[in-house]
Amino acid sequence: MMRAVLDHLWQSTLFCAAIWSITLALRANAAALRHRLWLVASVKFLVPFSALYFIGAAAGLPPPVETQPLFVDAIEVAAPVVSPASLSPAAGGAVMLAPLLAILWGVGAAWFGMAWLRGWRMTTHLSRAARPAPGASTDVQLTDADVEPSVARVFRPVVLLPAALLGRLTHPQLDAVLAHEREHIARHDNLTAYLHRLVETLFWFHPLVWFIGRQMQQERELACDEAVLADGHDPGEYASGILAVCRHCAGARRRHAVAALAGDLTGRIRHILRSRPPAALGSLQALVLVCCSISVAGIPLVAGAMDGAARRHEALTLNLRVLRDAKIAIQPAVAGSEPRIVAAGNAVTIGNTSVRELIALAYGVRRSQVIGGANWLDSPRYDIHAEAGTAVTDPDDFDPQALQSMVPKLMASHFDLEIHVDQRCQDPCGPRALEMADASP
Repeated sequence: MMRAVLDHLWQSTLFCAAIWSITLALRANAAALRHRLWLVASVKFLVPFSALYFIGAAAGLPPPVETQPLFVDAIEVAAPVVSPASLSPAAGGAVMLAPLLAILWGVGAAWFGMAWLRGWRMTTHLSRAARPAPGASTDVQLTDADVEPSVARVFRPVVLLPAALLGRLTHPQLDAVLAHEREHIARHDNLTAYLHRLVETLFWFHPLVWFIGRQMQQERELACDEAVLADGHDPGEYASGILAVCRHCAGARRRHAVAALAGDLTGRIRHILRSRPPAALGSLQALVLVCCSISVAGIPLVAGAMDGAARRHEALTLNLRVLRDAKIAIQPAVAGSEPRIVAAGNAVTIGNTSVRELIALAYGVRRSQVIGGANWLDSPRYDIHAEAGTAVTDPDDFDPQALQSMVPKLMASHFDLEIHVDQRCQDPCGPRALEMADASP
């Protein structure tokens, strides 16, 4: 467990460093784009690459039908390797340290979680006590609290506007400030801020998590500023409105809600007064971003799928060899029993199956694709028990195609049948299968 956590942390750290370098290259572009990149860096802490790897391994790729004996021989010859690190005294110390680290993490997560809950309850209380602003739309609520203009709530968000500010801002200034807050609502910034707050609570010990939070806050404020200026608001009036809000409630800080005074105020004022539109994202930049995005999720998925396919192919090949010489017992199926395949230890049991279903199951085809024979291929039904000399590999995920090595012998010895696939008799076939059945101990 400790190893998995450490792997996740260093992978997320490298991923964050890559995102940082990309945002530096996109400094002249829109702040909204950089905010989305930082949001991806934040979400990465919640989605380890190992999860994507296991998803790919679970999906995997279909194992090939034909076996590769030489490949299996090479696997059987290979000897297990023990890492020297696992034998060092430090490993025992790490195991003893793990419970203490878990307790420390739990205390820190509870502390930051309680702070988050207190902020959420305060915001809820303010929004419930607020009243509609006269002459404004329903998304603006007046409050008598000494707070700065901000957006409250994630669902059905509203703009909380201090009543004392109504006499301090001119109409253009008030319109620009409200446009900024409405942009937060349109961008769902409270939702993304809460999402990162969850990351901060779970990974409070990681400095980069707090760095990501500051960058997200800065970029979302710049993104809203850019949107306000793009809507045609006067830069001078907008900057004056922010300064008026700052003079009125400079001491108010609400980390639980996005607000007008958040971010680097000096940098924001300079950015507003310059009123320079951001550069458009070029075709090459867009292509690189798309390729990087696909690679981030695609590489772990593909690696997991390839590894899962290789693992299943290895298990299939070994089970084909194990079941080739298995002792087979067949008897009428128990009335009312469910069709099933159970692999455990050295044995594989196939319950309540017909001959046609058994052949279709072993060769991965539909029942209707098994051509020939009479009605007795479908009735009666049988319970088949195969016991091998060694244990079946990966019994919890047993591949029915591993039955291919024993089905031809079973058909020849018990039913006097030959199985042909694409006009070729399956080996062992006919008399040779009967000889193998008689020679088996």
